[in-house]
Amino acid sequence: MHDDDRALRNQLRAADPARALPPASPTWLDHRMEQIMTDQSPTTTPVTPKAPRPAFRRWMPVVGVAAALAIAAAIVVPLALGGPEPTVEALKLPMGGGLASGSCLVLEPATVAAQEQAFAATVLQIRGDTVLLEVTERFAGDVADRVEVTQVNAMTSDFSGMPFEAGQNYLVGARNGTITSCGVTGPDSAELRAVYDAAFPG
Repeated sequence: MHDDDRALRNQLRAADPARALPPASPTWLDHRMEQIMTDQSPTTTPVTPKAPRPAFRRWMPVVGVAAALAIAAAIVVPLALGGPEPTVEALKLPMGGGLASGSCLVLEPATVAAQEQAFAATVLQIRGDTVLLEVTERFAGDVADRVEVTQVNAMTSDFSGMPFEAGQNYLVGARNGTITSCGVTGPDSAELRAVYDAAFPG
């Protein structure tokens, strides 16, 4: 044996942690080897359950009350107004300001059917001598969403009914941009509605 081999063995013995223990007996070694060879049960490693992951809480920036109200108004107001701005047109009263006359003939469906524009409307508002009508039904012609007319002066006109009243419903006929008198235009009564239904069936 070379001196280098002997020195290496001495270093290994010095590093051996079991160098101070007595040698195991051959009988114990044989018994332990038999146990190892005959033990066929699988070795399982206990699994430590994972700790539950803390719930992730999503934080969102707080919107100021004023900003939230502004956003809500931007969404709700267009819906409440029904979308785009309504169209408006103006119609004139007949000469003399009256919508009916005692010299008019009995109203016939043919007279109403001859109108260039015919529609049903509700008085939306009256401001000064200007009446704003909200069109609710169209029978003939192109009619805007809203129509402006001059309020009837009951003191100077021969209008057989009452002047336009806010919230009331009317049937209106017009030719050449002028409201037709002689009973064609008037409150939406059962009698006048029957004439309009006959003039514009279906």
